[in-house]
Amino acid sequence: MMFVPFLASILWMGWSGGGKHFEQPPDQVRASLKQASVPLHVLGSYVMGSRVTTPDDNTIVTALLDENHNELMRFVTTVEADGTGSLVDTEIEPPQGENAERAVEAMKKQGYAVSLLALVADEHVAAAIEKRPFNMLAMNPAANAMIGAMPDAASEVESANRAADEWSRSEQGSYAAPSAVSGWGDETGSSADDWGVGY
Repeated sequence: MMFVPFLASILWMGWSGGGKHFEQPPDQVRASLKQASVPLHVLGSYVMGSRVTTPDDNTIVTALLDENHNELMRFVTTVEADGTGSLVDTEIEPPQGENAERAVEAMKKQGYAVSLLALVADEHVAAAIEKRPFNMLAMNPAANAMIGAMPDAASEVESANRAADEWSRSEQGSYAAPSAVSGWGDETGSSADDWGVGY
């Protein structure tokens, strides 16, 4: 079984998509990421929700959780001032807890899947900061550029992204993650599959 259906088997420790500049100041970026919903519609049925923590003033950790609130993996985002805006960088890191060892082993073998997952993480972060739905074409830059040049198709894609975002938020409304130490925490989800977690 697979955790991320179209991403194959998963991650690579510390994989980073590279920093990106955003016009929003760091405080606003951090606030947006703390409140963001993860895109369940592209993360697969094992992801039931997420927990957001802030280990320090510049770091936001989004842990994806299974139905038992165990971590499956992490998006770790650092936010630094960059002029009047922010420099934002997100890395894929292994989970903490019972799935950690199996996840690390799986991460070492899946370079292509990890590169796709890095795109998912970067788009999740960008969508949260820019306050828009997750763009499902972000994993295919060529198709995204082509659709962008076709107004009718772009409108249809935008509608599909909005509908998927609404579904994801609705699904997450039925799942309550334990509150994190920082006081942030509830996100939500769907049902079951994985890259090393068996029931």
